[in-house]
Amino acid sequence: MSEKLAPYLAGDAPVVVKAQNAAIYTDLHLHLDAPGEIISFIQGLGHLSGKADALIILGDLFDVYIGREVFVHPHFEPFLRAVEYLGANGCPTYILRGNRDVMMNQRDGNLMGFTVCDTVLLETQGQRRVLLTHGDAFCLADRPYQKLRRTLRFPGLRGFLRTLPYWARKRIARRLRGYSKQEVARKPLDSMALTLSQVKETMADFQAELAVIGHLHAEARHQLGQNRHLWVLPAWEPGTPPRMVAEMLDETV
Repeated sequence: MSEKLAPYLAGDAPVVVKAQNAAIYTDLHLHLDAPGEIISFIQGLGHLSGKADALIILGDLFDVYIGREVFVHPHFEPFLRAVEYLGANGCPTYILRGNRDVMMNQRDGNLMGFTVCDTVLLETQGQRRVLLTHGDAFCLADRPYQKLRRTLRFPGLRGFLRTLPYWARKRIARRLRGYSKQEVARKPLDSMALTLSQVKETMADFQAELAVIGHLHAEARHQLGQNRHLWVLPAWEPGTPPRMVAEMLDETV
């Protein structure tokens, strides 16, 4: 990635994934107070074996992630079993960091059986490239949020926050959630904050013909010229199946 683009996709280098039919979820905002939603999501994963060769979650899997204590809670044990089963059957899981789970790191993934990253560059056998990321990095018009985003993604700060007691992390998370103007976790955000020119430039940098993001919680499609397309996926709702990348690519031809 060029130095010019580095600030917009700040974080680890993109993970290259070779897959023909990846399944995508985004913005689930799962939390322990709604176990029924967790069960609904896990049930959907059961239909992916034999159909998908990668499971990619574009961020905000949790309403707020404050440490791996969330994963070891009994409500999420079936999720980890599902990830293990899918991986054993040729469908590895990739969880991208969103604004609600920025504290997640690869150590968590190593323990739980998935890959943690900020961006995935998906390559198909037909040499088609798809850029997958949460999308908040492209909302440049929201300057206060971008300042907060840069602060929270500073490695030293993330490392320090993870050393705090669980109760302290919960208190900080409540305060950070107060920044959001949302009354409901999956309520649509301001789509005007999205800077399409930056999306197009980043896609060109990665030679991607399709970019898929979440974050804004409302579906939209943008034709960016030069055979480049952007899909903004809506926030997940219980019972909603994943989006399949192969089908999305077919619709952009």
